[in-house]
Amino acid sequence: MKKYTLFFFVSVLLIGFLAACNNENTQNSNVAGESNEEFEPFNFDEHMTISMLTTGTPIEYEDNPIFELIEEKFNVTFDMQYYDRDDFDSYVNTLAASNNLPDIWRFGYNDPQMYSNWAEKGVYYDVKPLLEYHPDLEASIPTSAWEVLNPVDHFYGIPEYRLATRNMLAIRQDWLDNLDLEVPDTIEDFYKVAYAFAHDDPNGTGKKDTIGFSAIGLFSDEGTAWRGGAFGLARAWKEFDGELVPYQAQLKELEDYIGFMRKAYEDDVLDKDFMLHTDWRDANTRLSDGVAGIEYVNPNSVHRKEEVDIKEHDPDAELTYIDPPAGPSGERTTPTRPGYFKKVINSNVGAAKAHRILAILEWNVTEGYEITRHGLEDIHYTIHDDGTVEELDAWEEHQPADIGTALLRAWNPLHRSYWWLGDEFEETLGERYEWLEEFTWEDDNPGLISDTDIKIGAQLDAEFEQILTEVVVGQREMEDVELAVNTWKENGGNDIIEEINDAYSQYKEERN
Repeated sequence: MKKYTLFFFVSVLLIGFLAACNNENTQNSNVAGESNEEFEPFNFDEHMTISMLTTGTPIEYEDNPIFELIEEKFNVTFDMQYYDRDDFDSYVNTLAASNNLPDIWRFGYNDPQMYSNWAEKGVYYDVKPLLEYHPDLEASIPTSAWEVLNPVDHFYGIPEYRLATRNMLAIRQDWLDNLDLEVPDTIEDFYKVAYAFAHDDPNGTGKKDTIGFSAIGLFSDEGTAWRGGAFGLARAWKEFDGELVPYQAQLKELEDYIGFMRKAYEDDVLDKDFMLHTDWRDANTRLSDGVAGIEYVNPNSVHRKEEVDIKEHDPDAELTYIDPPAGPSGERTTPTRPGYFKKVINSNVGAAKAHRILAILEWNVTEGYEITRHGLEDIHYTIHDDGTVEELDAWEEHQPADIGTALLRAWNPLHRSYWWLGDEFEETLGERYEWLEEFTWEDDNPGLISDTDIKIGAQLDAEFEQILTEVVVGQREMEDVELAVNTWKENGGNDIIEEINDAYSQYKEERN
């Protein structure tokens, strides 16, 4: 539900740059589309420097054998650039205004409107005409991911793998055992267990030092799912009789959900600091610290994080992983992340460099996949005579898996399953991801954008959540849930609904 930062800055210089890109992209499309007979996409004789901008912690580049292997194989030199994801969109705008965009950069921590505007202006290279040379790359990514945010018959950018339903709900099994409780199944059962965790001394300290559960505000994708979704709230938009309705307009569902949260706050079951949390790790820390008894965890890291953390506070601590609780109508939902992350290529690069980039990405989903997951034998791992695999220290130093995920990113949910963790770990991880897909919290909006939402949506949502937070903490009465809905609609929400549904009608017409 929580949107990415809706910062959109366009200077006079940027407008001029985008217009110029539009003309150049038309020329590049002609190169790729009309001269394919003479073009040699896999001729790597010409050395190229490829500049790449991404987010995250910088990966060691100098003397890194993974980078060296890729650069030698494809006759390239990487110019790696990193920037903080929280301010990524404004930084990219600054680069555009100074005509200094890299060859390829990550899109995802940006405003979707920026993507659409820049695609329309020709800033991105349309890779669709080039994919006939890279069939394995195209086939490795779902068609829906290629299409999201893009106009019909254009693929601006290469979709970046993002596991939609990544996090699973963990509960302290030792606390259940101590209190002679069963794993909760419904939202009512869940509340009873959470209440007991907060009030019945589940850790046996004789102190009131535990809570039932935490939260990341009221409407975060990563933390609201098992509660809001259980009560029928849309993740963002839900289709009713052919029309898209946003969660901000679902009065009945909001009353049920906010009523649940208000009671949990009054009963000291809910973390009193929930409104201060802005990241899923804020709430997750409550579980790691032995304070909360229920929280989301990441299946590919729980074995080395939360399962280890909780034992520092109680050696007998144990986690069990459970279905999201069923709401009044039986709905079960888990955190579901948006799927529009992409690597976009600068339209100025020309067909030869665009092909070179696609070739590297295709290598990463074929022969290079195991290399950028596990590394190189006898450098990053060793295989013993009995067939077991041992991780070597250089794996952490050279970070091949981060190169394969943060930079190249194959479309595979098991990209964090390493040989030395064993077949059982990979099998369990695969089963968990398959299990979580059952609880996908769908957003029925296929990436459509409202101009009003871009301009004032963030402000409307902040005011909306502020009113409802005050209801939860007892500063307002439950009647003000309706006030929050009406205020959101009257101050611009109705325009957002109208604009999205106009776009939705056009979207369906174009695809029927």
